[in-house]
Amino acid sequence: MTVAELRHACYTYSKDTPFEKAAVNDVNVRFEQGKITGIIGHTGSGKSTLSQLLNGLLKVSSGEVFVNDKNIWSEPKKIKEVRFKVGLVFQYPEYQLFDETVRKDISFGPKNMGLDQKEIDERVLESLRFVGLPEDILDVSPFDISGGQKRRVAIAGIMAMRPEILVLDEPAAGLDPSGKREIFDRLRKYKDDTDSTLIIISHSMEDMAEFCDNVVVMSDSKVFLSGTVDEVFSHAQELTGVGLMVPQATQILIELRKMGYNVSTSAYTAESAVSEIMKLFEGGDQGA
Repeated sequence: MTVAELRHACYTYSKDTPFEKAAVNDVNVRFEQGKITGIIGHTGSGKSTLSQLLNGLLKVSSGEVFVNDKNIWSEPKKIKEVRFKVGLVFQYPEYQLFDETVRKDISFGPKNMGLDQKEIDERVLESLRFVGLPEDILDVSPFDISGGQKRRVAIAGIMAMRPEILVLDEPAAGLDPSGKREIFDRLRKYKDDTDSTLIIISHSMEDMAEFCDNVVVMSDSKVFLSGTVDEVFSHAQELTGVGLMVPQATQILIELRKMGYNVSTSAYTAESAVSEIMKLFEGGDQGA
């Protein structure tokens, strides 16, 4: 079931000035309920602008944005309600944290929803558990914690509103491999536990291949490819043709194929690539 959709969406920065630039140009894309969709593309391809159009932080220059089959701009005075349904976590958490304590920061969204204090406290603790932070951090200043913790607090603050759609811009940027895996594992558990929809913006093909169900590829302000992970990464040549790197596992198989080995280049995770390479030895046929 489609939970959010952009139809012929366009957004232009600095319109009618010498600096006018189309950030999103005639974009048509759907996001499915209960799925994790990755948005990938070069810097400036329109990924972040698309995410801000989804929750009404930016208003389309033309076209339409739908959440639960309703045009989010049909009642402009109710746009705040859309932002409770579509939560957005920015790439840099220090831009999103502002209050005196972690507790107050996470509480900000639920308070603006008009919830009573008991419900707010329950949501703060629930979201803190989802992101794997201890309760004793609640009364600490968000500016006195590590970068990884800031990112988790920012995510917790959005989770506390229990959005139907959670949009995250580079949630694992700058984290080491173990921190990155933990963040993605917790996000996937959150999605499974709440049946919410996740949209993750990333430059990492490996992360998208491993953690997403669907992928949208942006290039030059437009959707270049979209579909399931299998469908998108089966177009390795097209992706490299627009300057995007396919997952390393796929690159290895492509090079083996060029060397004459009879391997499929459709694998995109390390595990599937190993399985494909092992077939060469099991079958005893190492040639094309």
